[in-house]
Amino acid sequence: MATHTLPGDVRAKLESRGLSAPPLHELAPDDCGLYREQMLELTRKNPHAASVYVYDEDEYRAMRLLVTDDGKAGVALKGDEIVSVFAHKDCAHPRAARAMLRHATALGGHRLDCFDTVLPDLYADAGFVPVARLKWNDDYAPDGWDYETFRTFNDGRPDVVFMAYDPDRVDGKYTPGAGEYVEDYDDGIARAQRYRPS
Repeated sequence: MATHTLPGDVRAKLESRGLSAPPLHELAPDDCGLYREQMLELTRKNPHAASVYVYDEDEYRAMRLLVTDDGKAGVALKGDEIVSVFAHKDCAHPRAARAMLRHATALGGHRLDCFDTVLPDLYADAGFVPVARLKWNDDYAPDGWDYETFRTFNDGRPDVVFMAYDPDRVDGKYTPGAGEYVEDYDDGIARAQRYRPS
C-alpha cells in the first residue's frame, strides 16, 4: 500500500552502528495472513517465542502491518500500540529491529509492553521508558512458556514492563526494575497511554 523510508540522518546513525535500516512496505489488510504466518513461523523456530503474542488473522487485518522487502522482518501498529515485532535470522536485513521501531514511532506508535527479558533494552534504545510493571502470575503464563528456558529472568517469571515513547530518550538505556508496580494489566496500559514526555 505504501513504502516508508527513514530520514537520511536516522538511517546513517543506525548504519554507523552496524544496523540495517531498510524501507518498510505497508501490507494491504487482505495480506494479514502473510504477516501472521511469519509470526507463527518464528514461534516454530525460536525457543523464546512464547514471550511474543501472535494475534488472530482478523485482529491483524485491523492493524497497520509493515515488513521488509523479503517479508522476513516486520512490525505492527495496533492504534498507538506497537505489537508483533519480528525478525527471522535469514532476513536480508540483519539487525533491523531498531530501525523498524523508529518507523513505528514515526507512524504514531506511542506505547508497548513486554516481558522483562532482553526486549526492554531494545525498546529503550528506540526511546521507550518504563512507566509501570506487573508481577508475573503463573495463571496467565503464555501457551508454551518454558520456565527453564527463561530461568535467567527472575527464575523464569519475569515482570511485564509497560513502556511509553519519549523522543528525547532515543538511544536510551533500560534500568532494570524501573517503573512502579501496578495491580493489573489494564492499569499498566492506562499508565502508558497517559504518559507524556516531560
